Amino acid sequence: VGSAFKLAVLDALRKQIDAKRLSWTQIVTVKGPWKSLPSGVLQSWSDGTPLTLDSVAVLMISQSDNTAADLILHTVGRNAVEAESPRNTPFLTTREAVQLKDPANASLLGKWRAGDAATRTAFLPQLASKPLPDVKLFQSGAVVDPDIEWFFSVRELCTLMNRVASLPLMSINPGVADPAQWTHVAYKGGSEPGVLNLTTQIVSKSGKTYCVSATWNDALTLDEKRFELLYSLVLNSLE
Repeated sequence: VGSAFKLAVLDALRKQIDAKRLSWTQIVTVKGPWKSLPSGVLQSWSDGTPLTLDSVAVLMISQSDNTAADLILHTVGRNAVEAESPRNTPFLTTREAVQLKDPANASLLGKWRAGDAATRTAFLPQLASKPLPDVKLFQSGAVVDPDIEWFFSVRELCTLMNRVASLPLMSINPGVADPAQWTHVAYKGGSEPGVLNLTTQIVSKSGKTYCVSATWNDALTLDEKRFELLYSLVLNSLE
């Protein structure tokens, strides 16, 4: 589902804030070893730059900032995010995902594919010393190692969305939905070559709440505009 997995990261953060273990105003810093590839902007910010967790979460959701997602995942702990989706164990950071897709790390990718969850978790620290691949690897539009992903059903995504939809940051980027048509819109999507997801919770002016989630996976290039058009037709059919 691409970056739609960030709903699980956000919900893990929300739970720790609700439990008073963390706070939205808590300061965290950008760290070189936690930087990833775009989308986003934090990967180009200086190491040590301070931000509140709220600001990092805003970037993760509204701009789908990969480095922001990894920063939050490290802050709450991998185990906390795995509790949101046990079948995605170990739960990869975006940095680890692109490193596994790097042809220079083909031997590690082979170990990943051959190993069980415990084996995969045990060798992830080996990636920590590896550099990030060239971003050009992912700009050709070709589908690269589609099994290195985050896997959620649309029902699972709607469950996560329901838990975080009321957070103000969820409405900054409304996605395909027209905010003027709805009392409330919360959105997160995901896209990369071969993967598209759109997940939206909308509240109608009559007070009805809907979650509409759609995923398209293929080994071929996907028609994003067509997907968004079909999705918007579904949204517009609701009232």
